[in-house]
Amino acid sequence: MIRPAGPVTGTSRRRRLLFWAIGGLLLIGLAAGFARRVIQPGLELEAAEAALRRHDLSAARLRLDRVLVRQPENERALLLSARAARRSDSYADAERFLTTFERLTRPTEASRLEWVLLGVQQGDFGDEEERLRVAVGRNHSEEITILEALAKGYAAAYRWTDAQAALGRLLDREPDHVPALILRAGLSERFRRAESAEEDLRRAVARAPDNAAAQIALAGLMNRRGHTREAIYHYELARRLQPANPATQLGLARALADTADLDSAGRELSALLVADPNHVEGLVERGRLLLRLQRYAQAELFLERAAQAAPWHRDGTQLHLIALKELGRTEDVAKCEARLTGLSREDGLGGRLKLRARDNPGDTAVRMELWEWSVRNGQTEEGIAWLTEVLRADPRHAQAHAAFADYFDRAGQPRRAALHREAAGK
Repeated sequence: MIRPAGPVTGTSRRRRLLFWAIGGLLLIGLAAGFARRVIQPGLELEAAEAALRRHDLSAARLRLDRVLVRQPENERALLLSARAARRSDSYADAERFLTTFERLTRPTEASRLEWVLLGVQQGDFGDEEERLRVAVGRNHSEEITILEALAKGYAAAYRWTDAQAALGRLLDREPDHVPALILRAGLSERFRRAESAEEDLRRAVARAPDNAAAQIALAGLMNRRGHTREAIYHYELARRLQPANPATQLGLARALADTADLDSAGRELSALLVADPNHVEGLVERGRLLLRLQRYAQAELFLERAAQAAPWHRDGTQLHLIALKELGRTEDVAKCEARLTGLSREDGLGGRLKLRARDNPGDTAVRMELWEWSVRNGQTEEGIAWLTEVLRADPRHAQAHAAFADYFDRAGQPRRAALHREAAGK
């Protein structure tokens, strides 16, 4: 005989409620875990792509880093990170991301293009320049990306006319391309067209007020033009966006010093040197500031550190000599004066070599001498331009390939170094 069900007791009701509560919490936990693993990274990637499209490279990299913390083998995030790093001029990071991407999957058309642009953007064109120019002429789907890399590469190679042409075409296609506006402003200032530079930078800042690079560039131009108060305003805007950016800290310190706010300038330099104790320009500016305060012993300590890190630094050496004279250190004064004499001889040699290069466009030997002179005198950026001229004249020049290999090794780009080492061997 079937017994009738008994009444539901309070205890059993509580058990059922507890069961359903636990089940609900488990479901919520599973849903949250799914969101963290799948939905949230997907949203972060979409936001990173949007940031790249509006040229907010810092925001893009921040979001991509969040994805890679959770999913270090996310192929889409790795490829986007490579592009964001390259466009931010963080070339070692870009190579690392690309290497990881191709370790996880076969090379793709997109990754092969990134490898090419990574070299081109540094002035290391290889045999890719003409192919990219043809692609641009045929309105390639990545035309804007290619033009940006070409413009930066031409600037790195000191090919100013080609850089201006690439930037002109790029800005015709996308008038508010902020990195292109910043780069064109730099070229304009180099050729003493400060009004054009200011126009481009104000346009960049108006288009992207949250772009720290644009704020820093405008601040620097304003300070060089004597508009110090406005320079400080834009540096402070940049600092809110990127509090630990060394370029912001150094530029702001210089502007504050120009307004005789030496205490604030000193705080900026102290923060910079805490983060990077061997920052050469920071050490020199700290020494300069202490000389103004007549604290010669402290100034000498900073300037000595600068001399150890960068014996080629002309301004730092001059300031070091002042500090040593004020301290009455006769023997050290003589050594510092001898170093300045040597630097003066180097300046004379550099001038003569550049005249020879100007008068002999195809002379690769003098350009290799200029590469060596540039490295010896702390002007590696200019040296790269001389190396690119050598390889443009003689793509098989073993010495130039070996020099590039050493340079890329030091820059944390082993794959690019290996390519040049192989070319040097051939």
